[in-house]
Amino acid sequence: MKSRIPLILLACGSFNPITNMHMRLFELARDHLHQTGQYRVIEGIISPVSDNYGKKGLVSARHRIAMAQLALETSDWIRVDPWESEQQKWTETVKVLR
Repeated sequence: MKSRIPLILLACGSFNPITNMHMRLFELARDHLHQTGQYRVIEGIISPVSDNYGKKGLVSARHRIAMAQLALETSDWIRVDPWESEQQKWTETVKVLR
């Protein structure tokens, strides 16, 4: 049997606030990728944007991170990574990936 390619799913965005559908998208993507037989999703990462993103009504990053952590506390494979939110300015997704 051919081994599956390990993948990490990443979602960048404001998560202002995080919603059930944000989390559901990870589940749907993982299920689809597993069904192909080619991939094995090993982790999901939510990466909230910096406070300097410029979106009107954006709640502070520390609150958005706290909300996301609470929403994901029962997940054993999706986590919040604060790196992007700690940057002084908005960071392009390609740079977050690097």
